[in-house]
Amino acid sequence: MFAVRAGICALVMLSFAAQAEISDQEVKEACAKVPEHARNGEQAYKAKNYAKAYDAFAEQVIWSESCDLGDSAIATAYNNVALTYIRQKEYRKAQAWLMLKPHDPKSVYNLSLIKDKLAALPTPTSPAGEYWQYAGGSAWNTLTLKAGKSADEYQADYMGYYFGIMGAWMGPNTGEFSAPVRLKQGKGMIAVRDGNIAHCDIALTVTPDTAELKTDEPQECGFGHNVDANGEFVRVD
Repeated sequence: MFAVRAGICALVMLSFAAQAEISDQEVKEACAKVPEHARNGEQAYKAKNYAKAYDAFAEQVIWSESCDLGDSAIATAYNNVALTYIRQKEYRKAQAWLMLKPHDPKSVYNLSLIKDKLAALPTPTSPAGEYWQYAGGSAWNTLTLKAGKSADEYQADYMGYYFGIMGAWMGPNTGEFSAPVRLKQGKGMIAVRDGNIAHCDIALTVTPDTAELKTDEPQECGFGHNVDANGEFVRVD
């Protein structure tokens, strides 16, 4: 599952070069290293150094996506990361990665391996926990809810990302907030306020397995360009 063929989309190369002073040769060299990232991850994985394997496979993900290597190669990279979580018995995080390409045969197989493990996990009894939404570039938008002083009070911490065409080279745009929220029957409103920088409201709905965010005016949250807090997040803890 670790191997991947290197291939380069000409359009991607042109887009890279057009938006930054990066030569076609630099793009070729970066994309040609995808198999090396996979091999490094495999070596660390076999040595049971799963943290190091994760780092290498995350690089495989970033460049497989950025170099447009195709669905199968990208699914392989996702599955490789998922395997590091499976070995560490973090089955919900593994599932999150596998569900990025759920119909790929590798994902179907690995999801079958952890089906019983997931079913055996206790149902969360509190909204407190960590929730993920894939942002690309091996990064996840992350919402963390921490219990407050009373039963319905929580602290909501959010970190979001947006990867543009140059994301693999320049890094993502980011946005974050930390604000209290009161939940009634799994629903609440997060008020993001920061002087003249941020003024937006984010509706939060939580179930045992998911959290959903809906921002009224994302451009008013003070986030980086194209970063927002919207959509469904899956629980991973």
